[in-house]
This record gives sequence, C-alpha cells and structure tokens, in this order.
Amino acid sequence: MFGKGTKLYSIFKMKCPRCQEGDFYKGHPYIYSTMGRVKEECSECNLKYNIEPSFYHGSYYVTYALGVALFVIVGILTYLLVPNVGPKTILISTFVSLVILSPLFYALSKIIWINFFVKYDKGILKKRS
Repeated sequence: MFGKGTKLYSIFKMKCPRCQEGDFYKGHPYIYSTMGRVKEECSECNLKYNIEPSFYHGSYYVTYALGVALFVIVGILTYLLVPNVGPKTILISTFVSLVILSPLFYALSKIIWINFFVKYDKGILKKRS
C-alpha cells in the first residue's frame, strides 16, 4: 500500500512523483527558511516541478480539505475523550492542532497536488542511462 510506485509513497516520503527517487522539497517542512520551497526539478529524472506558472495555486484546495479533515477528526476525538466538553474546548483544541500541523499541511498539499497530474514511471531512470 505504501510501497514504491504508489502515490502514497511519493506523498509521505515527499519524493518526486515520476521516479520516486529525488527529493521534492529543498528542506524540511518545519524549518522556516526552506518551508514549502519546491525544487526546480528532480535531481534524478529531471522532471520540472513547476509545470506551469501558478501551478501550485490549486494546492490551496487540498490544504482546505486537509484542514476540514483535521477539524472533524480533532472535534470527534475531543468530544469522545473529554467528557462534558463544550464548543469552546473543541475550538481551542482544533486551533492548537492546526497551528502545529500547518507547515506539514502546506508541504503535503503541494506534493498531493502534483501527484494528481504526474504518474509514476518505473522505467524513467533506465531510459536516462
């Protein structure tokens, strides 16, 4: 399920969607200086990550979906784990978790977005040799 060749492998390892070898980001999502900075191209298969100008603007929809999923999950977990919880507690717990996970969601949204448009090609590295 998470093996090489799947979209989930590319997303969770943050690797190139075509060859799944090269790194997608210049740095770690939680390091401020490199947060969300996508490399120009894959170091292994030379896939250009910026397919067209403003390509990653569509990833805002993915970020929104991840935020809604987080809101639902945290809300349900807070309601189940804390008896007699009020809406204020659910809102605060959701806000805190959103602040903590925002850099990760920002990074995940871009890698998920490009995986919609680029598919894995296991022979791409052999073709380049």
